[in-house]
Amino acid sequence: MIIKPQPNPLLPVCDFTSHRADKCEMEGDIRIHGSTSQVFVITDQVTSQEEKLTWQVRPYTRKPDKTMLLIREVSVKITRKRRALACQVNHSVPAVIFSTRGYCGNYWHDFNDILVPLFITAHQFNGEVEFLVTQMKNWWFGKYINYFRGMSKYDVIDLDKVDNVHCFPRTIVGLHSHKDFSIDPAKAPNGYSMQDFTKFMRGAYSLERDLAIKMRENPWRKPRLYIIPRKNKRMLTNMNEIIPMAVELGFEVVIEGSIQYTSVKDAAQVINSCDVMMGVHGAGLTNMVFLPPGAVVIQIIPLGKLDGLFHNEFGIPAVDMKLKYIAYNITEEESTLVNLYRRDDPVFTNPKSIHEQGWETLARIYMKEQNVKLDVERFRPILQTAIKHL
Repeated sequence: MIIKPQPNPLLPVCDFTSHRADKCEMEGDIRIHGSTSQVFVITDQVTSQEEKLTWQVRPYTRKPDKTMLLIREVSVKITRKRRALACQVNHSVPAVIFSTRGYCGNYWHDFNDILVPLFITAHQFNGEVEFLVTQMKNWWFGKYINYFRGMSKYDVIDLDKVDNVHCFPRTIVGLHSHKDFSIDPAKAPNGYSMQDFTKFMRGAYSLERDLAIKMRENPWRKPRLYIIPRKNKRMLTNMNEIIPMAVELGFEVVIEGSIQYTSVKDAAQVINSCDVMMGVHGAGLTNMVFLPPGAVVIQIIPLGKLDGLFHNEFGIPAVDMKLKYIAYNITEEESTLVNLYRRDDPVFTNPKSIHEQGWETLARIYMKEQNVKLDVERFRPILQTAIKHL
């Protein structure tokens, strides 16, 4: 339930009902002592019972996951003015508190767990907001420097190193999160959608294209196809067949191996120049955020009966971004698991039994041991459909 003791409007509004994240929002005289992870709401207009209230928030958006045990708790408390710590640094804009522990460093989790939720939470302030980060990874903020320059006009504050008291007129502890790698406009401030997020990303990374190629208007131009060549698991093993087939169909093919990325911005520039992206399920598909609207995403689904999960992680987000989405389910003959297991093994005949053994076993077999050798003739109609979408 949403906790806001009534009728006192001066107390925090804390929501613990979401299955994705907890959060507290408060306005007024807010004082933060970072090294002890305490946020104080200062008011004398409280009862003795209200003054005893404390809320504990782990400011990360994977609430059901065991990794949440590693997230440092932030305490939200009510304090009367005479007992309050004195302000040492005053701020005139709101603060948002979150953690970068969790799965930060995995490209998809970077977006799903922080970058998209932070956009939902903080974009409404038009840069007039400060970020206070617990368990801060400095290198991570360097990686996404363009994003954070677009989100805030202020330097990020390492909350754990703050020994003095910072005072804010408004504070949000935790981030809003609606669904995997996407946004529900009905729940977002100002009705923000995933289209707003991708528009923001194009601006933050100075991307030129805001519309994919229209083949009828540009019949002389070749659509650009970006192929994600994974390097150690769920690899496409027959690129020497895939590329010529794509070229024959009229594509200009771009692969990661031909470009040396030095930053997210470099990758964004290349991907924004493409009209179709294809790859086996994995974090590389996260780059769809840089595709121009109207582009096509092809997710190659390996064996394992994980279609629903993979659709939630990339299929629904692609549609929410106004991209065309195509899922291609491989056959047993296209999976390298046939070289590791007998055809009568439960890996093929009863994937559900593998699921029942837990995520570690499932991931080891279907996510780590499996590569893909595409049947290029079977896959050809998928690329032809992609061209039709353009």
